[in-house]
Amino acid sequence: MTHTISKFKTADGKAVAESLEKIKKDGLGTFITVMTDCESAKTAGSGPLAGVPVAVSDNISTKAVETTCASKIMKGYVPPFSGKAVDDLEQAGAVIVGKTNMAEFGIFGAPSAYGPVKNPWDKTKKGGPSGSAAAVAAGEVAAAVCSDAGGILRVSAAYCGTTAFKPTYGAVSRFGLIYYTGSLDQIGVTASTVSDVAAVMDVLSGNDSRDTTSLPSKTDFSGKIKTGKSDDSGKTCESGNNPLSGVKIGIPNEYLEGVSSDVMERFEEAVSTFEKLGAVCEKISLKTAKYAQSAHDIIAAGESSAMLAKFDGTRFGPRADADNWHEMIAKTRALFGPAVERRIILGIYLLMAGRYNDYYMKSMQIRTLIIEEFESVFKEYSLLIAPSAMTAAPDLGVACAGGCGEELSSYSSAMAGTDLAGLPVAAVPCGFAGKLPAGLQIIGGYQKDADVIATADAFEKATDFVKAPEAV
Repeated sequence: MTHTISKFKTADGKAVAESLEKIKKDGLGTFITVMTDCESAKTAGSGPLAGVPVAVSDNISTKAVETTCASKIMKGYVPPFSGKAVDDLEQAGAVIVGKTNMAEFGIFGAPSAYGPVKNPWDKTKKGGPSGSAAAVAAGEVAAAVCSDAGGILRVSAAYCGTTAFKPTYGAVSRFGLIYYTGSLDQIGVTASTVSDVAAVMDVLSGNDSRDTTSLPSKTDFSGKIKTGKSDDSGKTCESGNNPLSGVKIGIPNEYLEGVSSDVMERFEEAVSTFEKLGAVCEKISLKTAKYAQSAHDIIAAGESSAMLAKFDGTRFGPRADADNWHEMIAKTRALFGPAVERRIILGIYLLMAGRYNDYYMKSMQIRTLIIEEFESVFKEYSLLIAPSAMTAAPDLGVACAGGCGEELSSYSSAMAGTDLAGLPVAAVPCGFAGKLPAGLQIIGGYQKDADVIATADAFEKATDFVKAPEAV
């Protein structure tokens, strides 16, 4: 049984209580903060998400609720306001039941100060760098809203078998998001099905004068989804049409490098499904792909060193006892995790006089070339597809050291490139690598969010991969 918005709605007033009970028992480490007082929250109403339990990642501000970004340096910080995403969800009737675990400050490879997220399919495996996908897969919430820098939401969705969506940069307001990299991070959504993701994105989308990166117009995420009659299992019945007829899909060879054999098998089967739906799939080459991850890491490091400088004990979080101001800042910043410290130190080095032009500015120039190549490719191809993660979920307990190789093995040039270009991406399940989910991502051109959602929906309806872990 999948845990969709409609199924939570049929539970009426019991949905929130059942959600809290599952969170209490899960043992997955999906949540940092659980809002136990929300059980008595009003669940009636006419909003599209009325009475539906949802979660937000712990770097999205929630008024009067601790927001830690999964870091010791933010422990005890209680925002005086909520982010726009939180306000939008509550206005739509959703009940926010908790703040999900995540990589520290959303930095890929930076372990959470609250421990790892376990995978609902196999608790000996990682649930990914975001607890949002695991919370959805375990049936604890109908949907979760999470930031997605470096692909932490999409990789987590691939590991846990959920659907995730990162919109075009600026489509969702980031007001209230505590991001570590201003030009790359974007708020996304994960849920069991594409239609549920679209329903939440419809709520979140829209201009916000408090966010200077906010796009001027609202995006209709659900508008292009084609409806079809479904049986009780949720699988769409054969309609005999080709919903992707005339759609040309490119498969960048560079995005397939390093993918494990079992995930590649599922991906190749998915390509066949797209072709059966009427799409034309062709292998292509992206010349700039080999530079994407390096450029992404340099830009992210440079921006993080500036963004995280404000966490020094003077305004946010705990303050270390010391004899003078300099010693206080040094001791307080020692609360950053090692991976975050390395990122900050690297960023400071890259932005130094004599290094700035060689690294940061050169990476920004590469970013422009990446954007231009995507624009050129999307003149010929409607969409691009690639695996969401290089492997199925890895084992728990692997230490993150010396570059965090175990975590970064799932970080691909596809994730980096789409972040740099601010493109919309949907990650959907595409089968199982052994007993663990595998996923693929569908990449669209700038502000082609509706086309990406419609294609993801067509693929989902043609397959039977939307399932919940048997243990749930």
